[in-house]
Amino acid sequence: MSDSDLRPEDQTWESPAAVTLGKKVISVEPGRVKASYYAGENFINRGGRIYGGFLAAMLDGLCGHAVRSTHEVPGTPQVTLEMKTSFLGAAGVGELHGEGWVRHRGKSIAFAEAELFTPEGVLVARASATFKIGK
Repeated sequence: MSDSDLRPEDQTWESPAAVTLGKKVISVEPGRVKASYYAGENFINRGGRIYGGFLAAMLDGLCGHAVRSTHEVPGTPQVTLEMKTSFLGAAGVGELHGEGWVRHRGKSIAFAEAELFTPEGVLVARASATFKIGK
């Protein structure tokens, strides 16, 4: 089965954005996800580091995947309402490791957090986000 045959309701399905970011899921349990990303040469800013917008997209994906892992009904819609991102270190071309977790989940709102690290374990960025769950 190819990725194009999978539906969004399938927990193994990744969005085209996640594919662009080079996302590879390491582990998923309810409310927690670990994944790696590959930041390519096309992600570099003028300073030679990974553009913060790409890091923010990775963090949003980690938070969203953590929230998605808590849905009782696969395919339940969700949307990011807001996200605060803190950039704490420089990231260069290559692999980044991330973890996202749900801090609190209600019926229609969830709060999640995520962090991104270099392969050496240096914290590059972290985020907290709020999600609207359902229609």
